[in-house]
Amino acid sequence: MFKYIFINILCVLFSLTLFAQANLNQLTEAELADHLINQTCGIDTENALKTKLSAKKIQAVEPLLIKVYEDGPSKAEMGAFEKNCKQRYDMIQRALKSGRSYGLSKEDLDFARKQSWEDFYALEKEKFVYNSRSQALTALARTRGEQGMKTLNKAAQSKSDLQKSAKAALKLIEN
Repeated sequence: MFKYIFINILCVLFSLTLFAQANLNQLTEAELADHLINQTCGIDTENALKTKLSAKKIQAVEPLLIKVYEDGPSKAEMGAFEKNCKQRYDMIQRALKSGRSYGLSKEDLDFARKQSWEDFYALEKEKFVYNSRSQALTALARTRGEQGMKTLNKAAQSKSDLQKSAKAALKLIEN
């Protein structure tokens, strides 16, 4: 009985995996670009890169991914990020005003208390934009399309701060 249940569970999981991969081709280009960017942060080279996208989907989604790499997140994404960031900043400031040390030294607490919203946001924004652009490069490795490969190779040859990300994305393809 246990073997039967176990085999059924494996069959269901396998079919769900196939179903999920097949549905990537049914997403709109914007949804697919968002999925590829947001699902590549901790990329699993054994599974994530094996997802097969249709040539038509690749041609449609690559310009969106290249735009994120070149320009960073959209205005809408930046707006949502800023709102979320403001909530985190306010929460941190409230926590710091509670008088608890949270295991931080007096110097660290003083530094955190003095940090302005503008300074906090500038640092968080820089990290968010960098991560989005880096993830777009990894997403281009998943598409393996002509324009994406050109962009990855160009980024890997550049002296930009994303050169390492591009090289890592290209290395994922080799495996």
